[in-house]
Formats: sequence, C-alpha cells, structure tokens
Amino acid sequence: MKKQIILITLLFATSAALVAQPLNRSTPEANLKSAEKAAANGNPYEALELYKKAQDDLKDKSLSVKIAMLEYELRDYLQAERAFNRLVLRDRKNEYGELKYWYAMSLKHNGKYSEAIEMFNQYIKDPVATPELVQAAQREIAGCEIGKKAKQPDNLIVANLGKKANSPQTEASPSYSGGELYYSSLQSKEVIVLDGKQGDWFAKIYTATKSGSEFGAPTALGQQINREEWHQGNVSISPDGRTMYFTRVLFEEDGQQLAESKIYYSLKGSDGWGAAKEVNGVNGDYIAKHPCEGELFGEKVLFFVANMPGGQGGFDIYYAPKKQDGDFGFPVNLGEVVNTVGEEASPFYQDGKLWFSSNGRPTIGGLDVFESQWNGSVWSEPKWMPLGINSSVDDLFYTRMPDGMSGYLVSNRPGPNNLKSKTCCDDIYSWEIERIKVELLAKTMRLRRKGEKENQPLNGATVQVYDVTEKDPARVDEKTNTNANEFPFTLAPDKSYRVIATREGYKPDTLDFNTTGVKKTTSIEKKLLLRLLRVEPEYDTIRINEPIRLEYILYDFDKADIRPDAEPDLQYLTDLMKKYPDMKIELSSHTDSRGRDDYNEQLSQRRADSAKAWIVAKGITPDRIVAKGYGEKQLLNGCSNGVECSEEQHQLNRRTEFKILSGPTSIIIEKVEKREKPQGQAPGGKQSVRPDFFFGN
Repeated sequence: MKKQIILITLLFATSAALVAQPLNRSTPEANLKSAEKAAANGNPYEALELYKKAQDDLKDKSLSVKIAMLEYELRDYLQAERAFNRLVLRDRKNEYGELKYWYAMSLKHNGKYSEAIEMFNQYIKDPVATPELVQAAQREIAGCEIGKKAKQPDNLIVANLGKKANSPQTEASPSYSGGELYYSSLQSKEVIVLDGKQGDWFAKIYTATKSGSEFGAPTALGQQINREEWHQGNVSISPDGRTMYFTRVLFEEDGQQLAESKIYYSLKGSDGWGAAKEVNGVNGDYIAKHPCEGELFGEKVLFFVANMPGGQGGFDIYYAPKKQDGDFGFPVNLGEVVNTVGEEASPFYQDGKLWFSSNGRPTIGGLDVFESQWNGSVWSEPKWMPLGINSSVDDLFYTRMPDGMSGYLVSNRPGPNNLKSKTCCDDIYSWEIERIKVELLAKTMRLRRKGEKENQPLNGATVQVYDVTEKDPARVDEKTNTNANEFPFTLAPDKSYRVIATREGYKPDTLDFNTTGVKKTTSIEKKLLLRLLRVEPEYDTIRINEPIRLEYILYDFDKADIRPDAEPDLQYLTDLMKKYPDMKIELSSHTDSRGRDDYNEQLSQRRADSAKAWIVAKGITPDRIVAKGYGEKQLLNGCSNGVECSEEQHQLNRRTEFKILSGPTSIIIEKVEKREKPQGQAPGGKQSVRPDFFFGN
C-alpha cells in the first residue's frame, strides 16, 4: 500500500490513497488472493472491498483486522472506530492487544478524547506494547488533554470553500495572490482506477476567483506549469507575486513506483507565468516538496520539506539561502526545535514567523498547525494553533494574508462532498479573525429638574471620543446631533477610551471605559449626564442722585394713564423699594420740546403722578416717592425748540426716570437677558433698568 500512498504524501502530505486498480468479482478465496495482491500493489480501496467480500463468506477474524487497518489508513475514522471496537472489546484472549493503539487513535480522530486516553493507557500497560508506540501513545495522550480543554476563539471563523472549488477528491496547498487562489487538485468525482482507461488522472495546479461569497470553478494552468504525464502540486506564490514554486512528481508507467520528485519555479511576466525551471540547490536524491519563500539573516531563503539523510526523522523542514545568481545554497535543517521524529509539513513564512504542520509533538488530531518565531538567530518553541485552525483530523497548508487577519488551510474534517467517507479527503478552508468591533451608542441626558422623575434627553450636544490607550490621547471621532441625543461610534477592542459630551449652557460630562477582553463584536450603551449651568449674574450699580431710566413705560398720546405694558417696570421699582424700606426716590417724567412748554410740564407731571399712584397702590407709602414732571427742561440732546430733529431723537427725550434721594447711597442689582422692547419705544439715557432684573443678595 505504501507505493500507492506515496503520491498523496508527495502532493498533499496526507495518508489517504485515492487511486485504485480495477476490481474483479470471484470466489471468496479468489477475492482474498486478489485483496492481498491489491494491498501489496498499493491499491487500498480495491483491497478493502475485496477483503470485505471475502470476510462476508469466510468470517475470518484476521480479515477483520486487515479491514479495520485499511479503514484507518483510508481515514474513514468512523468505520475504523467501529471495526476496532468489535475487535478490541471482544478480545478476551488478548490476541489483538496492539490494536488498542489504533483503536485509541480512531477515537482521538473522532474527537472522543477521554475514551482515547483510557484506551492509550490500556495499550501502554499491555505486554505487547512496543517502546516506540508507547512513546507515541504518551504523546497522543498529551494531545488528547489539549483537545479536552481546547475551545475555538469566538472571533475565529472557519469555512469550507464550497463544492465548486473543492472537488470530491483531495485539494491542497492554497496560495492567494493577485486576486486568484492557486492550489493543486486531482479534480475527480470518483476514485481513479488505473485500468488503462483512466484518462488524464494527473494532479494539476488550478486557479479560482471569488464570485460573491464563494470561489468559482477552478481553471487549470497551462502546460508551462502543468506538464503532461507529471503530477504537479505544493504550489506557493512568493509575497511579491512574481514567483511560483511548486513540486513536480513523476511515476513509473504503472503509476506506483516513484521516479522523481523535485521543486520547480516559474516567473510571472506581462503574458502570465513563464516556463517552469528546476530550482537549483534544493533538489537531490530524496523527496523534496512543500516549497515556500521566506527570509532569514536578512536574505531570501526557500523553506521546503525533504526526507534527506541525517534529519530528525521522517520529513523535516529545511531552508536554502538564495544566491545572487538565482540558485540556492546548501539546504540547512531547521533543527530539533522545529523538526521532530515525526513528520513536518507545509511551512509558511511571514514577518519572522513560521507556521508548519507536525504530528511529532502533541496534537489534537493527526497533523496540527504550529507557530514558531525567529528572533534573528534561533526559532522559538513551536506554539500550537487554536481549535478551528486545528481539528481532530489532519490540518496543514496554513497560510495568512498580509494583514494576518485571514488566510487558508487544508483539512480532512467532514466536508460537503467528500468522495468515500466524511474524513477521507482534504478540502480547502478559509479562516478569518473577525474584525471585532465595539459599537458604542452614547446618549446625552439632561439632569432632571425639580418636579421631573427622570433625567431627560438632551439634543444639540457634541460628543467627542478619545483613544487614551497611549500616553498622548488621540481624538477618534466627534459628532454633533442637533435633532436627537444619540451618537453612534465604532471602536476597536483592547483600547481605553474617554468620551466627552458638551453643550452650551451645560456642564460637560466625561466618561472613561475600556474594551479590554472583548472577544467578539458587541454593542454597548453609555449615558452622559449634563447639568444646566447657573449663569453667573451680571450686576448694575445704582447710586444716589443718579437718574435711572425706566425705558418701557409708555403713555398714549396726550394721556397720563398707565398702560399694561408699563406695569412690569413699575412692578420692578415697587419690588426694589420693598427690598430697601429706607429708600426714598424721585419719580420723574419728561417730554420732548415739541408743543408749548407749560403744557409739556403739566402733562409730564400728570404722568409722574400716575406712576406714583400705581406704586402706592402696591403698598409703598406716598412719602417715599416724590413725583416730578420736568416737561422739556432736561433734554438729553440738542433737540430744543426750533431745532429740526428726527423722531428717534425726539423719542430719546420722552422718558420716565427715578433716582435715589435718601437711604442707601448705592445698590447693586443682578440682571438677566433683556426682554424685547415694545414696538415704537426708542433706546434711552445713559443708564437704564430693565424689569427682567432679579435681585442679588
């Protein structure tokens, strides 16, 4: 069977054989003989079917063992678990103690880690256990312990590329570049039977482009890459998109014997990919596969996998430095920090880190993906990648996009259209770290006033958001909402923020919070409470014998009656006299120069008397008010008799005033916003008092 598996090992680094010889029908004995021959010739699917046919008639337990092992080798782990279960649990004479290891492996691949640990321990205690498999079992137990605790990160999204890109057969080595996904595939819907009628059964390198949420059907590259009668695989595009590396594998005419396996490259020009050439310096009398361009010691290198003599065991990862002439120097083993006695596969390098797959260290499946950091001289101890990237089966060909937030991998985890079993065949999967967002909804509120049960929405505010993670705060965003009190912001995880809400006339509110520990996109709501500012009052000082104009007291023409719109000014003066009970005032009225002097004096006196009467009616004693009509004797401008003046100039002289005669020598009053002046009233003297004043202490 190993002859058959070698093709898939070279191209896809897994252990399933999806090629078979023709199946014949015969007697049980003939079926058994044909099955043994098929197994020897590396045709496991044919051998499995023939063994099953023979077993149906012969009921030979040794055939059940062969069937169980073939199910496992063909990665049908559900069937393998059932087959081993029947053999191990019914083995009262302990004839098949060595099968406990493979039964445990089947349980592990099916994610039954606790049961697998128990069976591994039974194997370790069994007299038939070999030192090599005992060591392996202990490593597998450690992997099962990891699997028991493993949880897929909430922000990790892994998805199968779909039925168009993934065929029922095996796909491998995805490499994304220039808007296209390159990968290798057998592109067959059935097991390939080498009967002389199989046609073009060779693995090729394909490209696919994304259409909507899925990749479309793949297209094979031309003959400059996909050479006839050769298998092409392990495609890898350099970071600059200009060089394609891949593997060419040649088999003998029977499709079983390996003739050659080497790494090639192609350069991309204006007309596409050029003719492939062998990579000088990395190929030899060994299997070379899985090339990937990287950088070490400040120069370009080619990472690849090979089974050169003198390695750590199995397939190891090597690198070869690129020389100025384009060839590569002597390959160097990455050493025991990276390579193990098991198998290493599919290296991928980016920004000083190397990702690769291995089954020579504790894993939760078969091949798991690991990460190692290059510090300029040595590699760090490989770190196991999380669940989702890794699974209970084989996971390899892990790649990353330049931003490190997405990429691809290959796995035989249950897919949508696998050929023979749920886990027989490798599919390409995309992975993505969800761009975690914190959706902040800030709401501005006004502190409740007396009589209100709750704080009220406050429109017209401005909200600023600052990133205060670092020493120097940086403004992230600013929004003003004149019509509502809601402000949406999109923030990042693992940051510290300060939110400031402001509005004219209100005390700002500040809120500090952080998004540390947020593992998935989430929405939060924060309320900012603004308090109405008490306006610092402005003051007027009224001094003794200083005339203060009451500018809103109006009279109808040639009348002295107090109009309603004059009452606020008079009420203001009344309140002022009540506040200062020892204060005595002169309340005077004035006219302009038009009309007879004596008439104007009489009219102004009547008006002054009317104003005094109004105040007295409010409770002020008459002796505290001296009502005086001055007529046109105290003009404020030069608009005297015979002088031509405008109406506005004459209006300046028509006024009512008061001044303190005795009591306080001066008083200070607090003023508020001036109310609208009644229509037709002109601005007055050098100082005026408005009824919109409220008294200070």
